[in-house]
Amino acid sequence: MQNHLKDSIHLNKCKLPLSFVKNNGQEDQRAHFTTNYKGRRFFFSSDRITSVELEPIEEEVPEPDQPRNGVALELSFTNANTNLFLEGVSQQEGYHHFFKGDDSLKWQNGVSHYKELKYKAVWQGVDLEISASDDGLKMNWLLDSPEHITSIQLHWEGAESLEIDETGNLLVHHALGTLTDLAPIAYQQINGIVIPVNCAYQLYNNFDIGFELVGNYSSDFPLVIDPILQYSTYLGGADIQYGQSIAVDDQGHAYVVGYVNSTGFPVTPGAFQTTFSGNEDAYVTKFSSNGESLVYSTYLGGNGIDRGLGISLDDEYCAYVTGETRSINFPITPGAFQTTRGYMFVTKIAADGGSLIYSSFLGNSNTDISYDIAVDSQGSAYVTGQTSSTILPSTPGAFQMTLPNTTGSGFITKVSPDGASLIYSTYLGGNFFDGCLGIALDTQGHAYVTGTTRSTNFPVTPGAFQTTFIEQEAFITKLAIDGSSLVYSTFLGGSSIDYGYGIALDSLGHAFVTGETNSFDFPVTPGAFQTTKGPANLQPYVSKLSPSGESLIASTYLGGSTASSVRDIYTDLQGHAYITGFTSATDFPITPNVIPSALRGSNDAFISILSTDLSNLLVSYYLGGSRGDDGRGIKIGPEGAVYTVGITSSTDFPVTPGAYQTTLIGRDDAYVNKAAFAFYNQLSLNVIKLV
Repeated sequence: MQNHLKDSIHLNKCKLPLSFVKNNGQEDQRAHFTTNYKGRRFFFSSDRITSVELEPIEEEVPEPDQPRNGVALELSFTNANTNLFLEGVSQQEGYHHFFKGDDSLKWQNGVSHYKELKYKAVWQGVDLEISASDDGLKMNWLLDSPEHITSIQLHWEGAESLEIDETGNLLVHHALGTLTDLAPIAYQQINGIVIPVNCAYQLYNNFDIGFELVGNYSSDFPLVIDPILQYSTYLGGADIQYGQSIAVDDQGHAYVVGYVNSTGFPVTPGAFQTTFSGNEDAYVTKFSSNGESLVYSTYLGGNGIDRGLGISLDDEYCAYVTGETRSINFPITPGAFQTTRGYMFVTKIAADGGSLIYSSFLGNSNTDISYDIAVDSQGSAYVTGQTSSTILPSTPGAFQMTLPNTTGSGFITKVSPDGASLIYSTYLGGNFFDGCLGIALDTQGHAYVTGTTRSTNFPVTPGAFQTTFIEQEAFITKLAIDGSSLVYSTFLGGSSIDYGYGIALDSLGHAFVTGETNSFDFPVTPGAFQTTKGPANLQPYVSKLSPSGESLIASTYLGGSTASSVRDIYTDLQGHAYITGFTSATDFPITPNVIPSALRGSNDAFISILSTDLSNLLVSYYLGGSRGDDGRGIKIGPEGAVYTVGITSSTDFPVTPGAYQTTLIGRDDAYVNKAAFAFYNQLSLNVIKLV
């Protein structure tokens, strides 16, 4: 079980990395480990967890020895094993030193600290794991068998009362406020598939709680009970802010790109561009790992319309962004590969957000749009989109060097690490209209793109999965490393309109594609999660293509009876598919026991996670408030954390205490949220839930 204690009162913020410090004598002997989090002190003993909190200081300069009220809460394990063992796991770098008082014999040097704690055999067949991150504490109950759930009994000492609210959350009322422990969710892994199990808090009396299983489960497999830890924040100023795409570095910082149409968007001192320049400006924002502050935030634009649509990172934490521009004075750097007026841009931003490493125009038609970008290990940027430019800078030997039609073609362009030249650039299209909407890279440097085409002769390869054009098809294309040829290229669609919006790869080279279809005969596979299309005109789908491009490994619809749209896809190391978008369907597929379980507004964002064979919906939930919400981008960060970005007009969009921006400022603001995943032997992933 992951306990997320969310305060309804203000707490001072602790900015030090969170870990568990071993007690070598510097604390009360009953505590084996201690930690601090947001103004609260935690003590971990063999049979209980104690937290001590003082009321906040309102004065900026408090009086010396000013008395303050406080509260101590103890969570003890009722009838637990007497030989309970508590140990630190994952020792962290560095040490703590304690020099208290004038007796050097009581000083402590070189005290170790740990990322996790583990209580072994709290009750028979029940372990407790507690992990620490900058976002707080997570507690997971690991059960050898579901039958052991009746053993878990927890007593709250120091609370005024306990309450289970209408959404299943546990409310711990105390003298200084209320703690909210999110409703539990349980999973089992059976034959490699994660199966949700309905689970709820059970209140035995005023101060004792446990858990109960209210759904079907297997007695032969382990069980994990697991709520979630996350941050969620608005991002915006006056009027409208769009959040379009997101990237995450290995430190857990989220980088988002989008565009705004007015002044007042939050920018940081020293950022590259701190003033709004035109009708619409792109922006690039980097968040702290806990979502409480901005590392940097900058406008990016000139005197016209500029929209940031795609973002990626290199190993040096430089952000690469792309999009469309109508500004004649869009910021371009000397020596960039195209300094003359264009309608798309490719920009590399320094790691501190204070300058541009390079910035270039691309293309010469006012209908050009660059939708997505990816960066390889050498720092080369790959951009893709649609163009009507007759002089898009194509390179000698590229697969398709001339514009194939006058209505629009897809393109893929690879930019050198210094931004001064193109390594390759090629059109990708046929005789009518084509657009590339998403791009992904493998470790060898092959570019994979997806999009939509109305060209009957769109280039497909012999032996590919679908070589016959029917109506308006999605496509999946893998380019050679040098851009000179196609490794494979296939249509993907049925007898009506089909779009490919996002593409991701697993470690084996399978391409996962998501998009929308109006085809009742869209290719789905037996055993897929949803094999029939709903009545809505356009419905999301997720498809998994073989590494050779010759067969469809798995393919499923995903939707309800009214409109839904999917925007982005990403895969984790296990090959699970993560997607986000929006839906107006009250019957959109939602997994059991998630909060909220019902549509709240005219349309809500959604986050869905599918098993690697697309047969099982592992996690799926609405994300939104009472108005409109739209998920636009999704990525996986360190330790399986899921980051999403989108747009909301809801004043009650779910945000977390202490997040950077907790109120809607504009008519529409961007939103950014993070849900922390953990991986255990019993499970391949944990649940996501936002309240």
